[in-house]
Amino acid sequence: MKNKFRLSLQWKFLLVITVIVFPSLGGIFLWEGVQHEKQVKNQILSQATVLSRLVVLVRQWVSDCGGVMVNEKSEGAKSGSCFLDKKMETSEGSFRLFTPAMVTKKLSQYSNREDLYRFRIASLHPLNPENKPDEFEKKALERFAGDGVHETFQFHRQGAHDMFQYVVPLYLETGCLKCHPARDISRRSIGGALSVMLPVGNVLSATRTDHVKTAVLGLGLIFLMIFTFFILLKRLVIKPMRKFEEMAKEIGEGNLNARVDIQTGDEFEKLAAAFNTMAERIERGRDHLEARINQATRELSEANRELQTLDKLKSDFLATMSHELRSPLTVIRGGVDYLNRTIKGADNRKYLHIIDKNLARLMHLVSDIFDSTRIEADSADWSFETENLTGLVREVVEILEPPAAEKRITVDCDCSADIYVEMNLERIEQVLVNILENAIKFSREGGKIEIDVRENPESVRVSIKDNGRGISKEHLETVFEKFRTLPASQNRGRSEGAGLGLAICKGIIDAHGGRIWAESEKEEGSTFFFTIPRKHP
Repeated sequence: MKNKFRLSLQWKFLLVITVIVFPSLGGIFLWEGVQHEKQVKNQILSQATVLSRLVVLVRQWVSDCGGVMVNEKSEGAKSGSCFLDKKMETSEGSFRLFTPAMVTKKLSQYSNREDLYRFRIASLHPLNPENKPDEFEKKALERFAGDGVHETFQFHRQGAHDMFQYVVPLYLETGCLKCHPARDISRRSIGGALSVMLPVGNVLSATRTDHVKTAVLGLGLIFLMIFTFFILLKRLVIKPMRKFEEMAKEIGEGNLNARVDIQTGDEFEKLAAAFNTMAERIERGRDHLEARINQATRELSEANRELQTLDKLKSDFLATMSHELRSPLTVIRGGVDYLNRTIKGADNRKYLHIIDKNLARLMHLVSDIFDSTRIEADSADWSFETENLTGLVREVVEILEPPAAEKRITVDCDCSADIYVEMNLERIEQVLVNILENAIKFSREGGKIEIDVRENPESVRVSIKDNGRGISKEHLETVFEKFRTLPASQNRGRSEGAGLGLAICKGIIDAHGGRIWAESEKEEGSTFFFTIPRKHP
């Protein structure tokens, strides 16, 4: 499984806080900046509105007065062009009539001289060429006439300065007929527009500076909040959890005396008390369990010694009994052989055959018990020499050919090539005879037994396959144990033998350093395998 990228809890928490705080506070500061800029622009607009209204009122007063007579030699009359040659001679000097447009221009000159603001009159059909509109004023006049709007404005850059231009319509009143006699003022026609321009460079610069300060302050506040959260997390959460982790590691390593000391007055302290209580209970349970295990171990040790003693007595008894039984059985065997040579009656020979058959079974059982006890007690005599294994297989097949022929069973042996193995010839012959006898016994009449011998550089494998009813999986695991026999249902209704043959085979193969096992399928027969190394270890 591939290793995944992992983060500790504190870094996960820091990441979550960053994801939450940055957009939240960033959005708040951005909204604040936008609102501040909007407020500044609204203030500029309000200032321009008031200024334009004031100029319009001054123009209206001048118009209502029919103009203003100004001394031509006064400071305010200088640099002023006049398209109406209306003068009045008095003892104070010559006075010229100033129209609303001329008054507006003079006010703009005074304001421009103080570098405060500028305003001018613009018209689509100006009498004064100086009142020709620029592009923005022209569009504004068209909108005033066509769309019915009452104001328009823009922020733009003029040269090296940031300017705010505000334009409102000027309507022709009755007093305007003196200068504009051809105009139709029945519906308050738009005679022109008042264009006010305010320098806003300082204001916008200050606004941008405020934005930068707000951004720096916001970032600082965000980082301070994140750092504060991080420190609080480490002190209030991570530090107690690391103590729990250290305690858990010590308990996992077997130190049940480990305790965690947390005095925070919150849930962590309660959890620490619960952990300590749990550790104390585990420690007491371990001590109690160890005491019980020690007692059980002593009892098992004593029982094992008793079992070993009993097993040794059993093995000695079986070995002694099997040895002692051999002598009278040999004598009986001799007597039966004598009777076989001398008795001629059919009935007598029938009973003698029964005696002979059961005597052979008894002698075979005594021999198996003797061999089993010797192998189990590791007192069997082993002589390992290099022998021809395939030749031995062929000899065993010839020996057991008569009982196979009685059931019309064909024995197919794939062992033509000679294979030499370091083995105990007599014992391996015993293994082959036991397995092949079982195969003949459990095979169906007219069936087939297949024997296969395979070699590799390290060992040789022998397999013997029959075509019987097979062995169930649960019995395959115990078939090589002592005194284990197949149930009558799998043994064609018979239960023959004491269950020592395959156990002896396993002991012999184990002594050779090999392995023996069986495989089977229901109603498809069984296959017994054993392997022995080419060289005895």
